[in-house]
Amino acid sequence: MDMISHQNRFTCCSQPLGSHKQLFVGVIGRSILMSAWNREILLDTQDHDGLKYYRLRKMYLGIWNEMDCEVWELEHQIDCGNDYSLIDLRSLLLSLQEPLFSVACRAVQLLEWVDGHKFCGHCGNPNAQSESENALSCVACSVDNYPRISPCIIVVVTLKDRCLLARQKNWETGMYSALAGFLEAGESAEEAIHREVLEEVDVRVKNLRYIGSQSWPFPGQLMLGFLAEAESQKFRVDGAEISEAQWWRYDDMPPITPPPTVMSGMLIEHFIQEARKLHSA
Repeated sequence: MDMISHQNRFTCCSQPLGSHKQLFVGVIGRSILMSAWNREILLDTQDHDGLKYYRLRKMYLGIWNEMDCEVWELEHQIDCGNDYSLIDLRSLLLSLQEPLFSVACRAVQLLEWVDGHKFCGHCGNPNAQSESENALSCVACSVDNYPRISPCIIVVVTLKDRCLLARQKNWETGMYSALAGFLEAGESAEEAIHREVLEEVDVRVKNLRYIGSQSWPFPGQLMLGFLAEAESQKFRVDGAEISEAQWWRYDDMPPITPPPTVMSGMLIEHFIQEARKLHSA
């Protein structure tokens, strides 16, 4: 289900554009309201005016194709009927492409950020929404709080035409993915890659290449994707986070890998395409 074209653009900002037409994303918990008619999650405020009676609060998201966009938190008791369906955010990974998935991520993350920061962490007084930027400001000491984003590295380790993928104990049978981990305080992304790969599979890497990034709202990470070359094919899993790892040739991959809509899947696909080009040259 491809719901966007290459012409669609979303810009995060804190001040409304003042567009005549306005859009919103309906959110209940961690689920997104989807129109049963056209399978859209960006809904026109006029066409779906009746939903405002179920609205608990709203927040400004940004600009979608020159139109202001909000998030509406809706009551759990809403009757979707035949007009709407509720789709869990994680399920949208398989159906939404960028930048539409980023809009859904931002909608959920902003609501959860406000819920988790009602009071100032310095003095304990209430926070209030800033009028000038996307921040919560303490009414007493004026300390600002911004949406929390936790940077993570995710890396596919390669060795010529093979890549090292791993799995955790609780994953479904046959599922393998890239290695990943949070950045430590004072650590660069490159340093985190060397540390995480060494900790999880006891492999030293070189020639790190940045491929791309993705917002990951589970609950609020920014995934920084890399490819890295292994110095040796020998590895040893840590037995804690990683239960099993294996080298996979580009044309003989695991039964199940993440979809190309997520960063781990993008990295795996990037490796496969590069390996194919080398073998066809």
